[in-house]
Amino acid sequence: MFDGWFATQKPTVTAWFHELHRHPELGFQEQKTAAFVETQLRSFGLTPETGIGGTGVVATLVGTRGPGRSIGLRAELDALPMQEENGLSYASRETGKAHMCGHDGHCVTLLTAAQYLTTHPDFEGTVHFIFQPAEELLEGAQAMIADGLFERFPCDEIYALHNMPGLEKGAIGVPVGAAMASADAINITIHAKGTHGAAPHTGADGVLAAASFITSVEQIATRVFDARQAGVISFGAIHGGTVRNILPAEVRIEGTLRTNNANARENLIAAIDRVARGTETTHSVTIDAEVIPMAPVAINDPIASEAVAFAAETALGADHVIRNAAPIMASEDFAFMLEQVPGSFFFVGQDGPFPHHPAYIFDPDVIPTGAAVFVELVKQRGTSNIHSTHCSADNENISNGRTL
Repeated sequence: MFDGWFATQKPTVTAWFHELHRHPELGFQEQKTAAFVETQLRSFGLTPETGIGGTGVVATLVGTRGPGRSIGLRAELDALPMQEENGLSYASRETGKAHMCGHDGHCVTLLTAAQYLTTHPDFEGTVHFIFQPAEELLEGAQAMIADGLFERFPCDEIYALHNMPGLEKGAIGVPVGAAMASADAINITIHAKGTHGAAPHTGADGVLAAASFITSVEQIATRVFDARQAGVISFGAIHGGTVRNILPAEVRIEGTLRTNNANARENLIAAIDRVARGTETTHSVTIDAEVIPMAPVAINDPIASEAVAFAAETALGADHVIRNAAPIMASEDFAFMLEQVPGSFFFVGQDGPFPHHPAYIFDPDVIPTGAAVFVELVKQRGTSNIHSTHCSADNENISNGRTL
């Protein structure tokens, strides 16, 4: 039924996608994007609420068979501060801004599911269509939660998706447990006694200390957590000095820490501080080491992940579903929502470069793939008699608590 309906709606859906792609907006600036979403939701007969967490939009639909259980579906509104280099006919018209992560496609996927469900409301359950700002800043989910998202729109479960180059096109990948990594910003400031490069013994070499610090952190990182876990520290910026023959008085290093396990995260943060203290002693410098939490590990609820897999099998066929899909080390602020409500974050496969690459292109062919899964989740998980929907015997005995 969904496929036949989508065939008639594809030109409209494509037009939505092109419109959003041409006019990207950065986090908490998504005024036009939010207005576009609001307009479409109203055209479906819904009554969206706007300005949630800044520019967020939420609309609610109750099935004609009764309110049942409440299911949240989330998509993102924001773009990235970068220039696309892919030659699209509908490329961004905003210099230095582009949808290079596919949030425009995710947004249209959720709009498509919303339109289908409003025109086919013969289901039990309540669905909240959640359009979130500022995911790229890892701040939008927290802003919506702080603005009373789950008090105003209570959810028994919540789901979100992300396109995934490298996964077979049209496949649904469902991680169990950790789906996306935590994110922490690392700021290191090394204070040294600057001096002439011809007489380093008269001062302290902050550049050498920086090199030693980075090398030591990378060496020790693999020895402070279980090798079966995943963790990575990457330093992407280093600033110090102005001329080749003067040792600077200050060197700054910026990096990122990603893990898929809370204990590994704590161990790596502690290791960074230990290395800083050791570098101080070795190089006669002082170091300010700051690790700023950005997002926790996104932990999928096991029952919710099984629900995604079964919904995808129903909508697409079992051969399109990858259970226990590998998590990735990118981060998502949907993790904050998963801390509040049981749910699952899943992947939709497509071809091409990975998101955030200047040649990245979201594949609009996967819009109906994700929308069909969203629709099935609402139909299957919204019923108040939840045991009438698929749930394996093993999953019946799994706690809804978060696991690592």
